[in-house]
Order: sequence, then structure tokens, then C-alpha cells
Amino acid sequence: MPPLKYLKVKSYLEAVAVKPESAMRMPTVRELMNQFNVSLATVNRALSELENDGVIVRRQGSGIVAAGKHRTVARLQGKAAGVRNLLFAYNDYPDESTWKMVHTIAHYSRLQGCNMVDCKIYPDTSTESLIEFVKAQSDCSGLILLVGADRMDAERLEALGSLPMTIVVVDSMYFYANYLPDNVYILSPDAVNCAEKTVEVLLRKGHRRIGFVRNEPRSEYNDLYRKTLIAAMKREGIEFGPERIFSSTIRSWESSLDAAVQLTENNLDQIKKLGLTALIYKSSSGALVTLKTLKEAGLPVPDRISVIGEGERDLYRYLTPGLTVVTMDYEKLGCTAVDIVLGKLKPKNHNLFFPQHLIERESVKDLTKNGMDAPQFSE
Repeated sequence: MPPLKYLKVKSYLEAVAVKPESAMRMPTVRELMNQFNVSLATVNRALSELENDGVIVRRQGSGIVAAGKHRTVARLQGKAAGVRNLLFAYNDYPDESTWKMVHTIAHYSRLQGCNMVDCKIYPDTSTESLIEFVKAQSDCSGLILLVGADRMDAERLEALGSLPMTIVVVDSMYFYANYLPDNVYILSPDAVNCAEKTVEVLLRKGHRRIGFVRNEPRSEYNDLYRKTLIAAMKREGIEFGPERIFSSTIRSWESSLDAAVQLTENNLDQIKKLGLTALIYKSSSGALVTLKTLKEAGLPVPDRISVIGEGERDLYRYLTPGLTVVTMDYEKLGCTAVDIVLGKLKPKNHNLFFPQHLIERESVKDLTKNGMDAPQFSE
């Protein structure tokens, strides 16, 4: 007897849920109906069983994602008597900078005579369950949090404020200026510094027709970055109106890579019409994944158009062309977080902003050499 159709859908989704990207997105109901040629009721039956089994989560507006309560990651190492624990809770998001942050905090904690305990958090992790987990840890020195592009609500901030320990939120896209408990510190990249360095290198290399692709969700950090770009361009006499800013609604659980490609494809005609010579991508991964899109559209990088983004990855220096980026020192960020938690640093300001530095490679063309002119586009 052939398996029931809903079991085929269920089995397929169980396999998809294992993939790292399932934490951000899984196939939609409509996609599943079309792929398996089944009814809505059949898909819903499979989804209901998977949700009851704790495999997926269905959330209004966010679609289907792989589920998971907070999860500790055991480290196969001895813990000497008297050694305290430091908790690091972070979003289960497949990203190189997150993995490097885990490595940095784990090893720097060990150098400070402290043992790091990982705790992965998910879209369905409640504030109550996170707080209960923290309280259940013995000999706990403090908590480091990495929550990505999500904003913590007042309930979570108040709950963190009630804990008898120091809490540091790292790589935060929000600043919480209106309310921040006394035991909570916010560590963020310097948005103003990043935007200024981006504008500086483009103008120094002769670019005057510049566009901006916001391929990341809106946040306090990204809004400040955009405002600084606009102010810096205006100060230098560079036209940078709304027609040169390409954006759309992007949610924190959605792929910034897909957003970069989609925004670039949707605005190719405008990019060519304005004769843009450079595109700023909010995240460098967005610049990377659009190299192919731009080349296929007759805009190879850097010959016809230059690209730059924020954030360094190991592979960028091996690309052809190598990707020019502005980036923060994530090792310094992680070590500072540990020092604050352990009481080695006690900053007066609870919001700390980390400067960024420019890494120049070949993806930004120097138009000032040999009297080069900006490329012209045919209608």
C-alpha cells in the first residue's frame, strides 16, 4: 500500500528541518501544495503533526521554521573545582561571525579561568524559559547574549534586570536608550563610523553616482547607518535621493542574501538609468551574492560597477575580484564582553560602540586613475 500523501510531505519536511537554513525559512504552504500536488488539508495535517512533535514552528507572518527550545552544548572538557561558568546564549543562525564569536568567547573565557556554557535560542524560546535556564546554572558569573536583528521587548529587559549578575548583549542592532537595567550592557558596531568610512573610500576613488541596497531588516543600527550615509553624501555635494536607495520589507528571520539578489534584480533598470558606478550593500554577503546577478545584467564588478558592504568573511580575500568591506573587530568585541561579565571592566556608559576599519580590495574600482570616466549605459 503506497504511503499516504501527507506522510510524504511530513517526511520531506523532517529532512528539510535538519538543514541549517531551516532556522530562517522552510517551504511555504503554497510551495508544498504545488510540489506534492496535494490539498491544503493534506499539508496542514503534516504540519500539525510536525508541530506537535516539536519539529517545526508556525508563526503568523513568519511562515514555517525549524523549532527548538533553548539547547545547551556540552563541551567535553574537565571543569576544575572552583571554576565559574559564563553563559553565552545566541540565536541558532547559520553565520560565520556567530561561529567565530562562540570560538572567541569560549577560548578567552578559558584564559580568564572561566568555563563557557553555550545556550542556543530559537524564535520560539520564551523569556521565561531563558531566565529559568540561566537561574538553573551553578556558579554562574554572568550572561552574554547575541540576539541578531531582533529587538528585545520590555518584558525580556525587565527579566534580565532581575538577575543577580552582569549581562552583556553583543553585536546589538538596538540601543535601548529609553530603558536599560543597571546590570545590562549593550555592545554594538559603530554605525556612524562604518557609513563614514564607506563614503570616504568611494569618493576617494572618484565615485559620484552611488546607490544603496538595504538588504538587511530595519533596526536602530541600520537606520542610523542610512541617515549617516545620506548626511555624508549631502555634505560632500553628492546626489543621494530616494531614487538611489533600494529597500523593501525584510524580516529578521528572512535571508539577507535572497533580499540582496531580489532588490538588485528589481532595480537593474534604475541602476542603469541613473548610471550608477557603485552600490553600497548593507551587508557584505549581499554584495557577494549579487556579483553574478550584476555580471549577467551587463554590469561586471568592478569594470562596469563597484560594490562594497559591511562585514568581513574569510573567503572574501580569495574572490575575483576581492571584496572591499568595512568591518568591526569581532575578537575585541567578544573579549570585551567577557571582561565586563567577569568584572574586569566596569564601563560608566552601558552602551559601547566599536569602531570599524576598511579593508580595500578590488571590488571598488579607482576611477581617478588615468582620467577614467564613469561607465556609460546604452538605453
